[in-house]
Amino acid sequence: MHLDAVLSHGQLYSWREVDTYPRDWKKEANLPATWDLRGLTLEQVDSALRRLFDRHEPLRTTYHLRDGEPVQRVHTDLPMPVDRVDRVITDYGDPDRTTAALVDVAFPMTDSLCWRGVLVTTGNVPMFLSLSFSHLIVDVWSIIELESQFKALIENPDAPEPVCLSPRELARQQHEESWQGRQNSAERYWRRVLADDLTHQLPTLPLETTRHRVQATLHSHRLGGLAAQAAKRHGVSAPAVLMGLVAAGLAEHTGAERVAMSLMSSNRFAPELQQVVGTLNQLIPVVTTVDHRSTLAEHITALHWASAKAYRYSLYDLDRVAALAAESNADGDHDCWFNHLFQCWFNYLQLDGQPCDAADESPAELVWTPVARQYGQPFDVRVTVKGGRTSIALRADPDVVSAQGVTDILRAVALGTERAATDPDTTLKDLWSARAEPLAPTLFPPVVPAPPK
Repeated sequence: MHLDAVLSHGQLYSWREVDTYPRDWKKEANLPATWDLRGLTLEQVDSALRRLFDRHEPLRTTYHLRDGEPVQRVHTDLPMPVDRVDRVITDYGDPDRTTAALVDVAFPMTDSLCWRGVLVTTGNVPMFLSLSFSHLIVDVWSIIELESQFKALIENPDAPEPVCLSPRELARQQHEESWQGRQNSAERYWRRVLADDLTHQLPTLPLETTRHRVQATLHSHRLGGLAAQAAKRHGVSAPAVLMGLVAAGLAEHTGAERVAMSLMSSNRFAPELQQVVGTLNQLIPVVTTVDHRSTLAEHITALHWASAKAYRYSLYDLDRVAALAAESNADGDHDCWFNHLFQCWFNYLQLDGQPCDAADESPAELVWTPVARQYGQPFDVRVTVKGGRTSIALRADPDVVSAQGVTDILRAVALGTERAATDPDTTLKDLWSARAEPLAPTLFPPVVPAPPK
């Protein structure tokens, strides 16, 4: 037995995004998870997993095409896609390798469940569970929520189910007349963005086209603590501090006076959406003016409030926005309008609750990705905060920002964060004139490794 339904706005956004990935890169839609099962019995694990499987529709959802358009189908009679392997664990890296092998296999976009797992036991005693989820069905927040609910069910098998909407119920709401006021507001916002004509700012790629990209990641424990201090000092968020500095770096290296940063929104601001397990993420453009005479305080504060306004419109029907772009000739001159609408990504993920320490003396690291993702946007920044460490991954088309430019922007972000916390009257222009000044090795390494050839 199964039920077909239209997609929610978040599901449609994820579908359109993943559909643009070249065939050989579809696995990039996969999200990993590894759960420690030591100390548990097989009965406990099986019971908790079955409860989660029955509780959350995305774990029982497949996608199908109807007249060329995707629909979701929720099943009630499918087995869990979890294999069991009994073996001796040889080293501490075994769980990570097992999970990595799962994540390395792409999911079909249609006619298949979009997650799988491997339950590893030793002598029939649970050790760990490796999981791979497609972004087609869940986002990172949902994976964290699933693990939290799994632990709660282990602690108490009768733990109550959170009261929240299923993606199918949310989709139904979003296609009702009562939701149209929100969609109309989002479309008015998008019309203003499209009128700025910034979608022709950078070169974008057609479907099934790859191109060399450069990517470096700056890791620093101290950076996140300083971002939090700067945020508190200026009454903004830590993501706004980092995003403002990234936008300034992009403007510096492209010669632009205005940039449109596409901000990833979790879309969980409404109470009824905070515990939804599904894929709700969508990008929303934030247009900002970069005036090099502005102080860091002025620039970061302006971007913070522009982002806060944009969040109000971040839950929208992407296909209707694409139609608006086509009407205004803002959908590009090739067959991948998605890449054209979202040219510069910024995503900030807080993966745990451990705070960052501005006094941490751990040295910063800069690491190059040997083979960066070779499709999609020409400029992409993803910030993750975990275990008290902030990691900023910057990927770019080298014709937009060179490898040297990538390290230059990351250094400016580190310096700008420190100045925003300690000397906010520093201007944006000062960041670039201070290129030769030494920077604490806790924020940026004194010796930058050469990029891969």
